[in-house]
Amino acid sequence: MTWIFLSIMIGGIMSLIVTPLFIKFQRNKKIGKRIRIDGPKTHSTKTGTPTMGGLVFVFSSLVSYIVVSLVKYYRHGDYSIEGIFAISVLLLCSFIGFIDDYIAIKMQRSLGLRWWVKIVLLTVVCIYFILFSKYVLNINTYLSIPFTDMKVELGNWYYIIVVLILISTTNAVNLTDGLDGLAAGASSIVLAVFCLIAFLEWSVLDVNSAIDIAVIGGGTLAACIGFLWWNTAPAEIFMGDTGSFGLGGLIATFAIILKQEILLIVIGGLFVIETLSVIIQVLWFKMFRRRVFKMAPIHHHFELLGWPEIKIIIRFWIVCMLFAGVGFFIYYLKFVD
Repeated sequence: MTWIFLSIMIGGIMSLIVTPLFIKFQRNKKIGKRIRIDGPKTHSTKTGTPTMGGLVFVFSSLVSYIVVSLVKYYRHGDYSIEGIFAISVLLLCSFIGFIDDYIAIKMQRSLGLRWWVKIVLLTVVCIYFILFSKYVLNINTYLSIPFTDMKVELGNWYYIIVVLILISTTNAVNLTDGLDGLAAGASSIVLAVFCLIAFLEWSVLDVNSAIDIAVIGGGTLAACIGFLWWNTAPAEIFMGDTGSFGLGGLIATFAIILKQEILLIVIGGLFVIETLSVIIQVLWFKMFRRRVFKMAPIHHHFELLGWPEIKIIIRFWIVCMLFAGVGFFIYYLKFVD
């Protein structure tokens, strides 16, 4: 437990201190995000806001993990490949987002990489994920069924599930990142639940590698909260795709390593709703030339209904907490006789 608290302190304090310095740097260089013209008109006032804030909390998370791991190894000679793997996926997914953000800033436009380029790059990460998990980590290829002791063995078919989880989660968090602080707050809630799950896996079920997952989860959620101090509405900085892709990749990795693939749908229920709103909007419009929502993702729908931005954010955080709480309760049932 000491390692988790140490990681939380380092990640949170670093993020809280470094973020304003990063904001000042971007303002001095006149670096800022361009807002999409097809978004809500009220967002036009956000043009020029510093972006790529994900660099700060990804860096803070990395530093907290390295410091804790070095101290832990020095004192106990203990480390896990799973922890190194999880942090590598965080960095790779963040790098994809960074490329997207950099191109958008360099080209002075609201969009960076084309959607298909992002998918190709994520596919490369998926290949790395599969090869590493299969030949280095030897991750079990079964799915745990919630509410039961059943484990469905899928063999190599399991890796299709891995690809779907990684690509869908990164894009889901990215879609949720449309209001000030929404994605950072929701991701912190989801990471907190996975941190608790990892701690229980380590302390109760003796899964040694789970403590490193808890350390990374604790450091990252604290870094997100430190970043959130500056990212809450009205935001002084955006996380950009650098942050949303990294967080999505890390959440997906936690779910797979901790064998909570199905439960991720519940714990990350808010991300599922945001993604489904886009899918429904697109399919319905193509079939009937009519829109279900005023705008998708669904948080923009409520904006156009006249809800204040801060009200939408807080209510969506509450929804996220409810889903995450239910997900953790379902997980905890296996400890109840």
